[in-house]
Amino acid sequence: MAGLRVLIADSDANVRLQAQSVLTQQGYFVVPAADGNEALAHMQNGSLDVVVAYVSLPKQDALQILRAAQEKKNPLPVILLADANNIAVAANGVREGAFDYLVKPLDDLTRLAILIERAAGQMPTPRLAPLPPSAAMLPGESRSAGLLDAIAHAQDLNALLNQFTVEFARLSRAAHSFVLLPHNDGQLHLTASHGYTTRVEAGRSYTNRVGEKFALRIATVKTFQWMSSDDAELTENTLGVPLMFHDQIMGIAIAHQTPAPETFSNSMLAGIQDLAQQAAIAIELARLSARVKRLEPRDPVTGLFSREYFFELADRDFRRAWRFDQTLCAVVMDVDEFGAMHLELGPADTDQVMRRVAHTVREHVRKVDLVGRLSPHTIGFTLWMAQKEHGLAVAERLRLLVAEIQVPTQEDIWQVTASFGVAAYRSSISSVFDLFGIGDQALRAAKRAGRNRVEGA
Repeated sequence: MAGLRVLIADSDANVRLQAQSVLTQQGYFVVPAADGNEALAHMQNGSLDVVVAYVSLPKQDALQILRAAQEKKNPLPVILLADANNIAVAANGVREGAFDYLVKPLDDLTRLAILIERAAGQMPTPRLAPLPPSAAMLPGESRSAGLLDAIAHAQDLNALLNQFTVEFARLSRAAHSFVLLPHNDGQLHLTASHGYTTRVEAGRSYTNRVGEKFALRIATVKTFQWMSSDDAELTENTLGVPLMFHDQIMGIAIAHQTPAPETFSNSMLAGIQDLAQQAAIAIELARLSARVKRLEPRDPVTGLFSREYFFELADRDFRRAWRFDQTLCAVVMDVDEFGAMHLELGPADTDQVMRRVAHTVREHVRKVDLVGRLSPHTIGFTLWMAQKEHGLAVAERLRLLVAEIQVPTQEDIWQVTASFGVAAYRSSISSVFDLFGIGDQALRAAKRAGRNRVEGA
C-alpha cells in the first residue's frame, strides 16, 4: 500500500532517520516526531494512516498516544516500539488495543513495513479517491490548492513555507525537503524543512548530505537539477528546484532521498514546477507585505507606533538631546512569560492583554513621550527631558499598574507582570540604538533577578 502516511514517534533521532529513509524508499510518506506532544499535534492536524510510537516517549507516553488514536472519529492503528526494559508496557498496550509491538534495536525494518501494511489494511482510514495511473501528481495538486488558499488569505510566510516543504516532499516522494532563501548578506539561508524534528538536525543534514554548492548551482542555472550520491553504498538522489518570480530567484527548494530521476514523469515534474511557482509567489507577496508594514506607522494590535516608525522619531529626539545637551530616558518593558501566556490564553486573548498593557503605558506617560511596540511582547518609550531617577519612578509606577491586569483562564487566573530596563542619555552614547541597547541590558538584569521588577543602567 504505497502512499501510506505513517507517523514515526521516537526520541532517538537515529531510529527516526533510519525508519524514514527506508520507509520513504518503499513509497510511504513519513512524519517524524521526537516526543509525545509532537506526535499528538501531528495526529490532530495531519491526515495519517498508521502511528508507530516508542512506549517511553517524553512528555506524553505511547499509551496516551494510543488512547488518543482510539478516540478519533476514525481510530488510527498504533504499532508500539519497545526495548528490553519496557516490553511489559508494550504488551499491556497491545491488550489496550495497539495493533502489535516490536523490540528495538530494529536491525531489519522489513518487519515494521509488514506490520504497517497489515495495520492499515485491518483498520482503514478515509483516503483520497483512487487516482488513475496517468494522474500520479494529482494528490500533490489537491494539496497545493490549499497552498494557494493560504497565499490568498495572507498566511504567515513561515507557515506557508512549512506547508510547502510537506507538499514538495510528497510530490517528489522524498524523505526530506528544504527551502533556502537569499538574505542581505548574499548567502542562501536554510529557512524551512520537512522530515526533521529540530532545526539543528535539519541544518546538519543539509550541510553534510546536500551542501551549499548544489544550491548555488541551482541558483545559477535557474532550472531543475539532480544530484546522486558518490557513495556506491548509498542510493540517495537529490532534486533541486528554483523558486522563480519574473526571472528572479526567490529561493531554492531541495528534495533529498528521492526515487531515481528516471521514475519521474513529465506530468510529475510539471506538478512540482507548479508548486514551486506558487511558493515563489508567496515569498514575493510576503516581501511586499513587509514593505507595506514598514510604511505603516501604527502597530495594528496595540495602536502604538510600529518599531520602524518609533525609532525614526526616537532618533530625532536623541539627536536633539545630543545637540542641545538635554536629558532623555529610554525605557524598555517586556511582558513576563509571554510565550507561556500565549499558549495558555491563545492569540486573541494575548492580543487583548497587549492592548491593555499598551493603553496603560500610553495613559501614564506624557503626550510628548514616544511609545512604540518593539516586538510582540516588548514596548519601548522615551521620556523627554527626564533624568534617570524620573525614568525609574515612571517604570515602577507602570510595573504596579500592569500587575493589576488579571485574565481568567479555564482553571485559574493569569497574573500579568512586566519587567523594565531604564537607560539615561549621556554624551558617551552615540545613537538611539545604543541607548536602547543599554536599556535592553538593564531589562535582562531585571529578568535574571526574578522578573516583575525595574532595573536601571
